[in-house]
Amino acid sequence: MSVTYSTVDLAEDRAYLSHHFNCPTCCAAGRTQGRIARCPDGQALWDAYEAAVLARDQAEREAHVARLKSLNTPNRKGPHQ
Repeated sequence: MSVTYSTVDLAEDRAYLSHHFNCPTCCAAGRTQGRIARCPDGQALWDAYEAAVLARDQAEREAHVARLKSLNTPNRKGPHQ
């Protein structure tokens, strides 16, 4: 499954990319789809990035579920009470 939305609003994305494009090891890791390991600093930044994306995705799912539930909750007072 691929991600098609932007992550540029995440501070973790900016931090990782700032490091990535200045680190030959992390550039190589990106080009080889993980067959080459990131450097220790890059791996820590990547882990933080992935955690931030997962947390944002979870919050968006929970907000979506809450919106759906609110649509299915009957108005107990009625429109004229």
